[in-house]
Amino acid sequence: MKKRSRNVLKTGAFLTGAFLILQRIAKTRTEGSDIDNDNPYLGMYFEGGKGKCSSESKRIYMDSVKPATDKLLAFCGLLILFPVFLLISLAVWIDDPGPVFFTQKRVGKGKQYILIHKFRSMRMSTPHDVPTHQLADPEQYITRVGKILRRTSLDELPQIWDIFRGRMSIIGPRPALWNQDDLVAEREKYGANDVLPGLTGLAQIQGRDELLISDKAKLDGDYVKVLKQGGWKAFCFDVKMFFLTIGSVLRHDGVVEGGTGTLEAVDYGFQKHFYVDRTAQKRVLVTGAGSYIGESFKAYCEKYYPTLRVDTLDMRQEAWRKFDFSPYDAVFHVAGIAHADVGKVTEEEKAKYYEVNTDLAIETAEKAKKEGVGQFLLMSSMIVYGGKEFIDAHTVPEPADFYGDSKWRADKGVRQMSDSGFRVAVLRAPMVYGKNSKGNYPTLAKVAKQFPLFPDYDNKRSMLYIDNLCELVSQLVLCGEGGVYFPQNAEYTKTAEMVKQIGEQAHRPVHVTRLLSPAVWIALHIPGKIKKLAAKAFGNNCYDQRLSKYDGLDYQKVSMADSIRYTEGEGPAAEKG
Repeated sequence: MKKRSRNVLKTGAFLTGAFLILQRIAKTRTEGSDIDNDNPYLGMYFEGGKGKCSSESKRIYMDSVKPATDKLLAFCGLLILFPVFLLISLAVWIDDPGPVFFTQKRVGKGKQYILIHKFRSMRMSTPHDVPTHQLADPEQYITRVGKILRRTSLDELPQIWDIFRGRMSIIGPRPALWNQDDLVAEREKYGANDVLPGLTGLAQIQGRDELLISDKAKLDGDYVKVLKQGGWKAFCFDVKMFFLTIGSVLRHDGVVEGGTGTLEAVDYGFQKHFYVDRTAQKRVLVTGAGSYIGESFKAYCEKYYPTLRVDTLDMRQEAWRKFDFSPYDAVFHVAGIAHADVGKVTEEEKAKYYEVNTDLAIETAEKAKKEGVGQFLLMSSMIVYGGKEFIDAHTVPEPADFYGDSKWRADKGVRQMSDSGFRVAVLRAPMVYGKNSKGNYPTLAKVAKQFPLFPDYDNKRSMLYIDNLCELVSQLVLCGEGGVYFPQNAEYTKTAEMVKQIGEQAHRPVHVTRLLSPAVWIALHIPGKIKKLAAKAFGNNCYDQRLSKYDGLDYQKVSMADSIRYTEGEGPAAEKG
């Protein structure tokens, strides 16, 4: 019993000593001041310039119980997570030698500037004093460890120290960046600038990067209302937010667009309502004459949408730069270099991909905007996700090669130009197929017509029949909207079933059998070229169908079975209805 008592006393003494040491360090840092608060937000808001709000009466929970609880929990977190801090610090330094932590200027309580701490997730070569979302290509600066830290939110752990110091709280509105005037202004409407910013909060749980600035501020205001009520209700709400955050982090909820610090919410099409004016007379310029998609769209409009007058422009010659875009209501950019064997491409050829897929797309969008075009549509690709098996609203774009990266840079580049007078629509399409199409579909069709046996291997793929794509683009032009779209057929495709249907149309029946499935499974697990080829044919690669349903847009006209029938030459083109 005495030994146990001595151990308790020793532990208590150790914890007390650790607490006092950390408290002394925190106090020293606070007395030294984080930052020069030359903040344009300050002025009449404060009395004495010390950051104490004169319009708010003291509340026991918000001003006493909550700060004390934050400090105690932060102290426990620092002790318990110390080994984790060491491991992450070592990984950060090994990946890119240099400082393990970095500080970031944010807006704290009372709109005063504070410095918060994070694990460094970007390379030492990253330009200084440039917010991540303002970098031309943030992904090139993010380290390998940094990607993991951002995706799991582990880069935020050092803010436990900021909580211990009293600069932040565990629960509260996330501190706005120093230059995020719009969010600060919106929060002012709801009194959300009056409280300590938090490591997590209601807006983080409800949507994070997916939310509009106004929605984030409203949720922050809702939290402040509960907090200012004080008492048991405020305490229980904080506890609830804490545990909901754990689940949100594990699911990566609301982490959008590569975790690159993008502040603007992504304008997803599945979150909007559309009105299609089918009587509207519009002129459309397809930039990419001779392309399969561009020529198919023009022919489709001539047959089904006579109110859309479509012209095509050759982008391979310099003359396009002198072409007048001003008479057109929309530009549909389809020019680009198609996928190649990325393992057999020279550096010069790689540069050509970026020149055409990225630079040409951005330059075309800039010209369209400058000359008064109201809408720009970019034909992007599912490849920006790097071949992930299942893609939903929270999946982070992460190109696996230079081809995907060239498309991804164009995707981001053109969307940055979007405003109320220039709507930008990006279509991240899966494999597009149809009569006379190129790519993987003709290869599978050839296999179906030559081999009587085929593996009955279960897989799911998103595909897009050309008429379904043309229907979507036509309706988007008529409604003039922008946003990010994930078009696909109404049903997923199983490779074996598709090959079987192609064989039937060619009057060369294909027998699918599970006896060959083990061979496919083995091929999918052999590293190198064999695995890549097997994945192209039998891998899973699909969008969540919910991403592809748009309120007011009815474009999935043709079923998978009918599309194969039309593609292989039997029956008329798709009927519009």
